[in-house]
Amino acid sequence: MSEPQQSPTPSSEPSRWLQHQCVVAGLVSSASRFVPLPFVDDLVRMQCQRFVVSRALASRDRSEWARHFRPVYGGGGCLAGCIGSLIRAPLKLLLFPIRKVLVLVTSVRHVPLEIMRMVLLGRTLDRYLAEQAVPPSGDEVVRMRVAFEESFARMDFHVLRAAMLDALSSVGGLKAAAIASARRLATRSPVAAGELPSDEALEAGATKVQAVLQRSETLELFAEFDRRYNETLQRLTLEKEATGGPAS
Repeated sequence: MSEPQQSPTPSSEPSRWLQHQCVVAGLVSSASRFVPLPFVDDLVRMQCQRFVVSRALASRDRSEWARHFRPVYGGGGCLAGCIGSLIRAPLKLLLFPIRKVLVLVTSVRHVPLEIMRMVLLGRTLDRYLAEQAVPPSGDEVVRMRVAFEESFARMDFHVLRAAMLDALSSVGGLKAAAIASARRLATRSPVAAGELPSDEALEAGATKVQAVLQRSETLELFAEFDRRYNETLQRLTLEKEATGGPAS
């Protein structure tokens, strides 16, 4: 189980502890694609995102804000989410065999991207928590999520992807450990706050990735993402104001 080695301390940058938790979550989330069951990948990804949210809140001593950030990992509300899932379910079942074949083709590309998604999610939440003294409104969190997805989609991770894969290639048993953790996570509903199945191989892989994340070129990517996210969030907020709704 991935648990903190020591109490995290607030700073202007996400703590090494928080970053490590996010990398572990990314490894487990990416492995969900290899579990041969329909809908497991979506479930595990949501659980991993929830874990990242809980760890980001804990790192800033804001765990009591957890309910405000549910749209980050749970979609746009229970009713909308349930209806959307019911509509998509038959199509996902029909395409399930094809999707699993595509997993084998795209798995090398997917693992680093899923790690970066979790790392940047934790970083974005940490930046928000470092600056705000009151919890966000539901509309504000939805805009944060949209801004995050738009900004992430426009990033180029080609160089970082190769560096991550090179670092992970030296960790024996990592893929099997990640798949086993994804399987265990899929049977837990919901995952407890601060709880994520992990083991020595996953922890070792996360440590290797963290070394890559400390490189100057990676820090430049972080800064570029922050800039794009800030610009996108500002645009969405202005659009909200222009329609006559409150900014938050």
